[in-house]
Amino acid sequence: MIRPLIGIPCRSWQNPKNSRFIYGSYQTYVHALEAAGGVPVLIPLLSDPSGLTSLLPRVDGLLLSGGIDIQPRLYGEDPHPMLGQVDPRLDEFELALVQWAIENGLPTLGICRGMQILNVALGGSLYQDLTTMYPGSVRHANWDLPSNKIVHCVSVKAGSRMEKILGVREVNANSLHHQGVKVPGRGVCITGYAEDGLAELMEIPEQRFMMAVECHPEHLYQDEPVWARLFAAFVAACSIPIMQPIESLEQIGRLE
Repeated sequence: MIRPLIGIPCRSWQNPKNSRFIYGSYQTYVHALEAAGGVPVLIPLLSDPSGLTSLLPRVDGLLLSGGIDIQPRLYGEDPHPMLGQVDPRLDEFELALVQWAIENGLPTLGICRGMQILNVALGGSLYQDLTTMYPGSVRHANWDLPSNKIVHCVSVKAGSRMEKILGVREVNANSLHHQGVKVPGRGVCITGYAEDGLAELMEIPEQRFMMAVECHPEHLYQDEPVWARLFAAFVAACSIPIMQPIESLEQIGRLE
């Protein structure tokens, strides 16, 4: 069986040793997809976006990874003093990828920033900084802790696709973000919440497979098998031709 090709948009950063710019992604995303049976393909920020018309029809799925903040102008707000680093080029590039995925039914999984860019692409908004804009929030920006450290639980909505894939109503999560979904976008269904009520899981039911998580399961799937189920379901959805409907959760690797 041919394994599905899954695109991962790259970030751009500067090598401090020689000031040269690099395109890349964290290895953990690659390893999580590979462990689930997918073949990751890194997508650089193309200088000519029209190149996407040649590239995207060749991938079977899209993983939107974590990363830096998103420009608030994209959801109609001025920058907050606690807004972090942004990259307008990356924002526009990923928005173009999401638009193509929506229009063509490409299975998509968003992680952290990936969940946020999906929501923004669908007209939603974000809390630019949870500590200052979301009173009573738990500590979500745990960048000083090991990336696989469990810091809170997520309640999973009964009857949601996420519950059927994960197989549980509560799941352990790490937390490495300071932004989050404020107003859900068009067609967005929030299917999981942190203890403070912040959106942690979401899905777009009208799409074949378009789901997202605010935590980082790529750091957890080896120790928390429930997260391995999400990657398995995503890769299984990517294995089904786009023109063929996904008729049941069994088709996308539901683990009984």
